[in-house]
Order: sequence, then C-alpha cells, then structure tokens
Amino acid sequence: MATSPLPEIPETNLRQAPRQAEDDHKTIRLEAPGTGVRDTWRAMGPGIAAAMTGIGASHIMHAPTAGAQYGYALLWIIPFAYFFKYCAFEFAHRYTMVRGESIMEGYERIGKGRGNWPLWYLLFQSLANTFGIAGRTLGCAALLWAAFPIVPLEVLAVGILVVTIAIIWLGRYAAVEMFVKIAIVVFAVAALTAFLLQMPPPGEYLSNLAPVAAPAGAAMLFGAMWGYFPTTVEVAPMQSNWAVDKRTGMVEVKRLKAQGYDVIVAPNYMKNYMTLFRRDMNISYIISMITGMTFLIIGAVVLNPIGLVPKGAEMGLTIASIYTETFGAWVFPVIIAGATAALFSTVFTYFDGQARIFEESCVRLRRAWDTPKMRMYLYRGFQIIWLVSGTAVIFGMPEPIVVVQIASVMALFFSPLLFWLTIQSLKNDFTGWEREYLPNKAMMAWAWSGVTALAAISAYVLYLQFLA
Repeated sequence: MATSPLPEIPETNLRQAPRQAEDDHKTIRLEAPGTGVRDTWRAMGPGIAAAMTGIGASHIMHAPTAGAQYGYALLWIIPFAYFFKYCAFEFAHRYTMVRGESIMEGYERIGKGRGNWPLWYLLFQSLANTFGIAGRTLGCAALLWAAFPIVPLEVLAVGILVVTIAIIWLGRYAAVEMFVKIAIVVFAVAALTAFLLQMPPPGEYLSNLAPVAAPAGAAMLFGAMWGYFPTTVEVAPMQSNWAVDKRTGMVEVKRLKAQGYDVIVAPNYMKNYMTLFRRDMNISYIISMITGMTFLIIGAVVLNPIGLVPKGAEMGLTIASIYTETFGAWVFPVIIAGATAALFSTVFTYFDGQARIFEESCVRLRRAWDTPKMRMYLYRGFQIIWLVSGTAVIFGMPEPIVVVQIASVMALFFSPLLFWLTIQSLKNDFTGWEREYLPNKAMMAWAWSGVTALAAISAYVLYLQFLA
C-alpha cells in the first residue's frame, strides 16, 4: 500500500449520499463523526452483535448450570475469559476500521503461498460448528417447550432452524430484531432485579474470583465456559464482516474510491471513529460480563441449595424457576419470552455470521466464484447444510446442555489459532500511516497472553478429560 498521508475525512452517515461533492462531482469530502451520546448510540452495532452471540448459550445455559452444580467455584472463569479474549475481538474490529476491509483479507495473506491454510481452517471450523448451532437451537427450543410442552422438543428445535432461515432469506427481520431487543432488555432487567433481591453478601462470591483448579467431574463444563464466554473467538471475523457492512472508518473511504471518487477526509475522522468503535466494544463487553456473572450467582443462590441442575427438555423450566421463586408465577411468560429471544438472537446471528465466513472463505479459495449470484448460493447453501446437519444432531442428541458443552469445548480448541491469525494480520498488514493505529506494546503483550492462556487451558481440559 502507498504510504501517502491519510486524506482529510469527515463522518458520513453511510445510509445517506455523501455530504459534499466538488467540481465535477468526483471529489467527496467526508466529515468526522460526533462523539456525543446520540452519536455513540448510532455507531453501536458490531460490538453489540458480538455480545449478542454470547448472551445466549453461555449466559442462559452454562452460567446457571455452573452455579447449580458447583456454587461459586467456577465464577472466576467469567472475568478471566473476558480479559484473555478481549484483544481477539478488539483487534479484528480495529483491523477493519483502519484497513477498510474484512480481517479475512489478512488471514488470506497469511496463507498465501502456503496452501491458503487459514481459509481451509475457517471452512472446517464453520462445518464443525454444527454442534454449536444445534445446541443453541435446542436450548431455545427447551425454553419454548417450558411454555408449550405438548410439542416435542425436537420438533420445536427444527422449527426454529426453519424460521431462522426463512427470516434471513425474506429479509424481513427488522420487526423481529426490535422484538428481540425489547425482550432481552426485559429479561436482563428481570435477571438483575432477581440478583439484587437475592444477592448474597459480596464477600461470599468475590472471594471466588481467584483462579482455582477445576472441581472433580467439571472438565467439560470448565472447558465449555472458556469456549463460550464472552463468546467464541470465531465471532472476531464475524464482527469484522459486520463492521464492513456498517461502512465506517476507512471502509467508506475505500468504497468511494472504488467508485472513482477522490476522497477528502476531515482531520479527526479516524480518531473519532476509533473512539466510537472502542465505546461500542467496551460498553457491550462490560454489560455482557456483568450479566454472565449475575446468571451464575443466581444459579448458585437459588438452584445449588436444592440440588436442581438444568438438563434435558426441562432445562427451560429449571431456569424459569429461578425467577418464579423470586417474583411468583406471573413472571414465567416474561422470563420464557426474554430468554427465548436471547437464545434465538444467538441462533439468528450465528446463522448469518458463520455463513458469511463460509462464503468469504470459498470465494477467496476460488476467485471464479466471486460473483453476486455465486455468493448468494454459497451463503444460502451453507445455511441449508446447517439445517440438515443440525436436524441430525437435534434428533440424535436431544440434550441441550450436553450438545452445547461439546460445541463450547470445540470452540475453545479452535480459539488459540484463530486468535493468533488475528494478531498476525495486524502485525503484517498495517503500513505507512496505518501503523499509528497499531495496538501499543502493552496491548500486544495482553493479546499474546490471551493466546497463551487459551492454548494452556485447552491442554488442561484435554488432560482432565482423558488423563486425570
């Protein structure tokens, strides 16, 4: 890339026409975005989408299960998982903001001349994630089954897969998205209120934030929590792809240049966009972490003393009992609707995000396929594969908690290499003025500590499961 200085850039609302055209209409000036509260709200998106993939299986299934089975013993995993994985998501989003392209471009360059192995790795990971989508769908179905027990769990789960594909293909998910957001807010408020009403003395759970060995028999759940909190690392390239769609930062500059425009950008263009992107990341991340810890603590307070552990089709009833014990039976439909919406949003987001990774990997491996029509076939074809294979898992292993734990541990094993690819992309691809936006040395050390920790934890889980 040329090392010419970054042109002046102002923020453009990317759903509107460029604000100023000069001379022959081939010069466009982009103004820097504002950084106030309303600007922050409008800019939020990729970070929230990434958080939504976590506020589902990890929060609603793993956290209450951990609290019910082991009290506060596994609570420490949640803040440590958020700490070690933070840079994976931050770096992927940063890459897109500065380079103006998906981080999958960086993965491709790493594999150039080496058989394009990162793209094959992503293809394999996408197909292996069938267990993940099946587990999330079963969890969503278990919550619906709590309200409608006359319909078999497996039928409800397959119905959720079909409805998800139908909504995506029809492109009519704006109303669904609004319902999901409202339901999740209600659910989160109910969860927080239940926590406040039954909150144990802080010393009772804060003393469990120091790392300890996994309790006996907890190898799968231990690994599952590391795999799914705050979410899976493969969400990093998904988040990058969503940031491309939002067309902020250098993404919009590249788009306009590709159309033949000379682009002038305001001096604070990148600085302000970086501020907004960090807020999107950090606000979503903090809310997600606090919510996850809250779910585990509530499970430890309500379920652990009576020995009730979420499992099977009754999972939804068990989780709902946490709140009916606090508020009474009237809250049951509120909790079921909110939790179902949270898990459905995870299913929906993964169906879109993972299909995009599959599509992007395929068109990079075979450039002749890089046409709108072929991209559509790849995107939808992958979703059909997930529908068929997910249905097979659902009928073969109709145990939501078990399937999600298997998928979560697999996600843990995939995470170190995906994290490494993300770090290398920044190190290799940022040139000229872009290097100003490289993470500093402390953040790079933080990122490498995350890769090392995830690799060590993967080895530890294998040891516990097969050798201990």
